[in-house]
Amino acid sequence: MAKNTSVSDIREKSARGIKWQVSTEILARLLQLLITFALARLLTPDDFGLIGMALIFTQLAFVLFDLGLSSALIQKKDMEPDHAQTAQTVFAMNALFFYLIVFFSAPYIALFFHQPKLTAILRLLAIVFFLFAIRAIANVQLTRAMRFKTIGLIRLVSVLIYGALAVTLAWQKFGVWSFVLGIVGQELILTVLTVASVKTFVRPGWNPQKLKELTSFGGQVLGSRIMGYLNINLPNAIIGRFMGSAVLGYYSVGYQLVDFPVQRISKNILRVMFPAFSKIQDKLPQYQQLYKDTVSGLTLAVFPIFAGMALVAPEFVTIFYGPKWKPLITVLEILTVVGLARSIWVTTSVVFLSKGKPKWELLINAIYFVILSVVLYLIYTHGLIAVVTTISLLLLFFVGIALIVSLRLIQLRLTDWLSLIKTPTFATIAFSLVLIALRFMGINQLPALFRLILMIVIGVLVYVLTVYLLDRRAFQKFKMMAGKSS
Repeated sequence: MAKNTSVSDIREKSARGIKWQVSTEILARLLQLLITFALARLLTPDDFGLIGMALIFTQLAFVLFDLGLSSALIQKKDMEPDHAQTAQTVFAMNALFFYLIVFFSAPYIALFFHQPKLTAILRLLAIVFFLFAIRAIANVQLTRAMRFKTIGLIRLVSVLIYGALAVTLAWQKFGVWSFVLGIVGQELILTVLTVASVKTFVRPGWNPQKLKELTSFGGQVLGSRIMGYLNINLPNAIIGRFMGSAVLGYYSVGYQLVDFPVQRISKNILRVMFPAFSKIQDKLPQYQQLYKDTVSGLTLAVFPIFAGMALVAPEFVTIFYGPKWKPLITVLEILTVVGLARSIWVTTSVVFLSKGKPKWELLINAIYFVILSVVLYLIYTHGLIAVVTTISLLLLFFVGIALIVSLRLIQLRLTDWLSLIKTPTFATIAFSLVLIALRFMGINQLPALFRLILMIVIGVLVYVLTVYLLDRRAFQKFKMMAGKSS
């Protein structure tokens, strides 16, 4: 009886966590979109391309910096003070190490991209490693306690700080430095608020045995994250090196747009469900049911978002970005496939992590990286559209492989998974056909803003109605996952 109560409590906390994490992150991302729209008007595609180049390397350092220890601390059922203290020491050492690496390699990175400004940009951005080291353990404590309301609100405040700094500086003609100083300000407020939100301070310590326990799991997570990072950023490096900063600007902005549902919905569900699934990793029936609820709710939310983004891309780009961003339209339409594939990949990641099998995700990511490297090198001369099409098709194929492997770990069949996405799939097809029909009926003759509003309203109505006709319990399941049920 106690076990059932425990699982019930976990499900309830997960639901509340998803509600707060997703809702605050969606709001934060909407603010970020508004900030991006403003910056797109004030800055140039070259500025976006420059910061995209810089983030390739600072984000790689962040992936390496953590060493997978945060995930190991969250997944570990019996975390002791020595685990946290040892990890804190590692984080502090890594902050100094990676700061020095970025500082001294910055001139060579700038030379690789033929962009002298990158040297100073990278050296200033490297400061954030120290900020991450300060707040890392506090963030783990908040996650283990499933205090996702606190995490979400802190994130929201940090975005406001970023927006205020970046837009003000862009208005004052600071160019690419608007991004750089905005990011540093955001990381600073994240650190201050995260540390202030926990009541205990973890002092540095050292226990080789505890470090070994953490790295046995964290090492595999780290390897998977490195490969995942390389798979995401390899196109940025190739486009930036061989096709120029302006072309990279179009790609990076398009990727940011499709990354919105992935980061603010799908990955936030992963952050909430990872500790929840970890707590019931040995209780297969409860695990399977929680997995089904998660997949049903997630696909109900993200399927129409990506289809809608592709269908309204011409109006969206024209209104919010302006004529100089016209090449972004086709890029965005194709990259929505990447967003959908990455959202599905998230559901496989939570299985690999919570079941203690990150090595499978690492292997799949490694194979994908090798194939992607070869193919991109062969086709980049054919232009940006060829590159984004190749990325979309390859990722979709490997997501299918990851999905099949993850389902075997939890003893579910592919047909079981397909039954979970049946309703959102048919509903998405239904509203897509309606919006395509509107194009043929001459809706393109209407003003762009009116078209955008009309298509969104009609699309939402058709989707909701179709879902209701196919499965009246679908929205109830979504409400349960979002924490709105009693």
